[in-house]
Amino acid sequence: MEREMGDMPMAIPAGIPGHLVVDFDVYNPTPDAEGFHRAFVDFQRATPHPLVWSPHHGGHWIAVRGQDVHDLYADHERFSSRHYFVPAAPEQMPIGAFTLDPPEHQPFRAFLNMGLSPRIVGSKTAFVRQFAIDLAEGLAGRSACNYIAEFADVLPLTVFLDLVELPLADREKLGTFAEIATRAPDPAQRVEAINGLAAYLQPHLQARRGRGGEDLLSRAANADIGGRPISDIEALGASIHILGAGLDTVSSLFSFVMLFLARNPDHRRALVENPELIPAAAMELVRRFPVVTMVRQVRADMDFHGVALRKGEMVAIPSAFFNLDETIYERPLEVDWTRRVDRVLTFGNGPHRCPGAVLGRNELVIGLQEWLKRIPDFSVAPGAAIPVAGGTVAKILDLPLVW
Repeated sequence: MEREMGDMPMAIPAGIPGHLVVDFDVYNPTPDAEGFHRAFVDFQRATPHPLVWSPHHGGHWIAVRGQDVHDLYADHERFSSRHYFVPAAPEQMPIGAFTLDPPEHQPFRAFLNMGLSPRIVGSKTAFVRQFAIDLAEGLAGRSACNYIAEFADVLPLTVFLDLVELPLADREKLGTFAEIATRAPDPAQRVEAINGLAAYLQPHLQARRGRGGEDLLSRAANADIGGRPISDIEALGASIHILGAGLDTVSSLFSFVMLFLARNPDHRRALVENPELIPAAAMELVRRFPVVTMVRQVRADMDFHGVALRKGEMVAIPSAFFNLDETIYERPLEVDWTRRVDRVLTFGNGPHRCPGAVLGRNELVIGLQEWLKRIPDFSVAPGAAIPVAGGTVAKILDLPLVW
């Protein structure tokens, strides 16, 4: 059957109950950057069903309730991580632990955990802080900047390239690949971007084969997979996972956080006057501004909350539906520096929880500390357009700030 969805008719597959069909785009719920997260809350509040079907992006299910989303992240026995986007790209190459399910996932995850251990992350703290200071001091003498291009993209990408020992001069090129791989709506474009990362990485991996090294790419190039050496294609996929995860998520989080602080001087002033609040405040900001929407693929026909799911169907699990679920956090859209934040889905859950979560949180804390010391009062440039793009990781693309 066909149903009108906005301005265009969408074909609804046979067997999809009509009362579960919704016109909701999990990647682009609104073009309004400042209302981006509210759109998820409004949809969740208005939707009586725990599972609904959207005809966008090739057609897929959406888990709506926060606890279901949280549980689906970890339920690898019924829901596979083989694909990370809708619509799925059948020709997508395996991307290390990111697109593997346990138990095959474990040896790929092991070297990630070692390369992002507390010891290694801690050893980078001084570098992160000094670079954040340099960036903020370089901007403080001015009266304006494009925050995304001049801070949000630069800090985490530079820190990550240092961590994997890749040339800092390649930051912009790699950032472009990551942008397309996480936000391009066309599966062919995403595959092309992944192939571009693969072509870039191959010579770097070959150079590290058979050599020691604690950086993540050296670990990927020389990993032990169940008692055998990792293959070239496996090392390449694992390295693409490492780069894709490290090049974009923290930058995207920064974009929403700084838009909020620019628009809310009382919240900003509280952090400026009480900088000891910043570490806990960072977790509240991570909760309030979830940027990740993962998907899972149904592994076998099943009943889920009374809905018949078929093998191969895709289920979207937006982290916003957990972080902003009012049954989990009261007043979910309100930023409260005194709130106790116990659980968030921004960095995932279960076997695929982001191994770089500690590094990402540290970057956010340090970035806020050093920026607010030097640029305590700032706002969005009058009349500025604030474009937002959704995808696996949502991001504000431009944020002109003035002070």
